[in-house]
Amino acid sequence: MSHIADVLLTDLRHSIRELGKGGGMNSPSIYETAQVLRFMPPAGMIWPALEWLEMQQQPDGGWGEPAVPRARDVSTLAAILALQKYGSRVHEQHSIYAGLAFLRHQASYWARLTDDLPVGVELLLPHLLEETARAGLKIPIEPYVQLIALGKHRRKLIAGREWPPGTPPVHSWEGWGVEPSPALLDGTGGVGHSSAATAAWLQAARDRPDLAEARERALGYLERAATMTGVGLPGVVPGVWPINHFELVFGMYMLCLAGLLRHPALRDTIEPQVQTLKAAFRPEGIGFSDYFMPDGDDTAAALAILHTAGQSVSSAPLRRFAVNSHFCAFPGELQPSLSVVAHAAHALCLLGEDPAAAYSYIIEQQQSDGRWMGDKWQSSWLYTTSQALLALPYQRYARQLDRAIDEIVSYQAPSGGWGSHHGPTTEETAYGVLALRHLRRQGVLHEEGQLALAAAEQWMLDQYQPFRQRAPQLWLDKDAYRPLRIVRIVELVATLPEQAYADATSTTLSAKTRG
Repeated sequence: MSHIADVLLTDLRHSIRELGKGGGMNSPSIYETAQVLRFMPPAGMIWPALEWLEMQQQPDGGWGEPAVPRARDVSTLAAILALQKYGSRVHEQHSIYAGLAFLRHQASYWARLTDDLPVGVELLLPHLLEETARAGLKIPIEPYVQLIALGKHRRKLIAGREWPPGTPPVHSWEGWGVEPSPALLDGTGGVGHSSAATAAWLQAARDRPDLAEARERALGYLERAATMTGVGLPGVVPGVWPINHFELVFGMYMLCLAGLLRHPALRDTIEPQVQTLKAAFRPEGIGFSDYFMPDGDDTAAALAILHTAGQSVSSAPLRRFAVNSHFCAFPGELQPSLSVVAHAAHALCLLGEDPAAAYSYIIEQQQSDGRWMGDKWQSSWLYTTSQALLALPYQRYARQLDRAIDEIVSYQAPSGGWGSHHGPTTEETAYGVLALRHLRRQGVLHEEGQLALAAAEQWMLDQYQPFRQRAPQLWLDKDAYRPLRIVRIVELVATLPEQAYADATSTTLSAKTRG
């Protein structure tokens, strides 16, 4: 085995061991940080976080990841309101006006609502628009009419019920909640695994002596959350957190897709994580922590991992998330997710079941150019398309998959990488590599695809730096984020030369099994 393979395996072993530690690592969230600064800033430590927030403003005046346009409005509105609360300097006022100007150019992104809306945006954005108007800042609401209507519908569904902690509505409590019930706090001490929701709850409870103990728990949650961004500034917080099970599941799922779960050089690091996942998996499935309700995405990926690792599992937990022709992440969600359906189809096929309805749903969502677009949990079409390619049996859908392969090849940059906005990125190129490798193993990747794959593999090697990563924020919660350890693993498994897999027992679906 070459020296570079040894280095990559060492890096990978380290990354696998870290999965789930400390509640999981997540990139800092502009939206959540701005809301914390507004509602419950760290005592005596406002300015470092506020300066960090100012530095996140993009040249176009908005905040948030440019690759994910519709995830930028909530970040920009929250940042504007935070700056207005504290900012008095000329450049801060300029930042506010630049942000307002940016929002006036966002109308085209809201003309039609599709399934790739950020989490809770129908609750959060209308609420932020109301707060902005009360602050005397003018933003036209006409572009958001459809979203506001969707938000009213969602509020009706939420109203009149007491939502238990660790449920999706509580994750966006700051957009609709009023009464700071201590019952909303889960085992983490926070509200809905959200710093923004927790900070809003703390503000609502500020004059309640009877909630003193609960307030201390919530403040402790915010302090702990801030330590898991890698930034090291009080008040700079992640979006959803903790994510220890989510991080473990999808870090291991990338190993599963790559055929590395039984690699001899990784066995001693993977086996303890398999046992951790087995212990965390409940009869109703698994969520992104012990304190949040199970979801269809984590449940599907976990079943695929456990089965591939030799554990005895049943599809029954996954069947709870079946909705007509597709699978949902959470019961009652308004927008489905294609990647969730793909992961469910993959898991069911591994378990010996034929997910024909799920396959049909995936095929129906394919665009005319061959790609799969618009997922609610991940913004890159390369991610969505790769997950569809990895789930669908080639022998049954050869024409559709060949069209997707041709489109992936056509989007490859001359350098060999892929990227949907920033130019080639290591994360997005990794998704392309995993999908094309999967098809090459089945002997169905045409010559042009093999040449594209070779160029992408070389590009990944050229970009590699030990224990470091560079990638945009492409995953979706309330705003765009990057689950740092998951992204690192997908990059590593795609960078590891496939000849280094030679000693591993292949764990991907063979063409014979999936045909």
